[in-house]
Amino acid sequence: MENSAKNNAITIIFRTAKCVAGATFNIYRRAKSDIWLAISPALCACRMENSMERNIYMTTGEFAKTMSVTKETLFHYDEIKLFSPEVVAANGYRYYSIYQVETLDTILLLRDLGMSLKEIRDFIKTRNSESFMKLFAEREQQIDKEIARLKAMKDSIRQRKYKIKLADELDFSEIEIKEFPMGYCLYGEADGKSIKEILTKVNELITEFQLSGSYGYYDIVYMQSEDKVKKGIYNEYMGAALLVDKKPKVKNYKQIKAGKYLTAYHIGYYDTIGKAYERIREYKEKYGLATDDVYIERGIIDNFTTDDVEEYVTEIAVRVVG
Repeated sequence: MENSAKNNAITIIFRTAKCVAGATFNIYRRAKSDIWLAISPALCACRMENSMERNIYMTTGEFAKTMSVTKETLFHYDEIKLFSPEVVAANGYRYYSIYQVETLDTILLLRDLGMSLKEIRDFIKTRNSESFMKLFAEREQQIDKEIARLKAMKDSIRQRKYKIKLADELDFSEIEIKEFPMGYCLYGEADGKSIKEILTKVNELITEFQLSGSYGYYDIVYMQSEDKVKKGIYNEYMGAALLVDKKPKVKNYKQIKAGKYLTAYHIGYYDTIGKAYERIREYKEKYGLATDDVYIERGIIDNFTTDDVEEYVTEIAVRVVG
């Protein structure tokens, strides 16, 4: 996908260079052609008999092949009065001049930049260097956003692949201490007694993340307090967050500290996750570990990869502080 965006950008740059280089001469040529057609359409057919003139004209098929478009495209452009052959002979044959290459290149460039054919037709009539500069500036910003979106999509695919590979390699029955890098999260507090409120908060965070112009993969995580865990309350969360690698373009983000994290896994639906917390408690007591007061729950296997809730795998991590 990213390569496709780059190839489109290269095509646009190439066509832009051709359009700029040939613009002045093309204006002269089209003016000359208009004068010729105004004098006598009948003479246009005669001029094709001249070998020198034949060298600058191409049939519809030849011109379409040269410009890497279909004949149907040329017919359509002529029908909507966007781009017409320079010569139409008495027998109905259409001939395009080599001097029309720059004009069609301009049209194809504008089409590649996302303009509709109607917009192109209107733009062509009134085009000048100032309007081109304005258009290019606008489209350049759009292309940058599209490249960023494609990169984020590629990163999301990479992270999903990593999770699936991780799930195949992990022993979910083990509890271990892992090194986690520093990260960031877009956090939102919620009344954990309502699952609906938690899910609503997640949707609000996603909307805020997208509207901020941030791009990249994020994990949806849920925050559980040590206080609730000690009381044996495992399904009332203190909040939800979007976990990201890079600092998001929002104000209310929090930093996830790097360090050693005690990590366990729960297999099955969330309503039985208390079993995993009990294992963590026993492990902490056995080895005399002190941990932070916030637990982070992250889905490793969820409905993205299975439709059976009993196959869900949730990672529970809490930072070791002593």
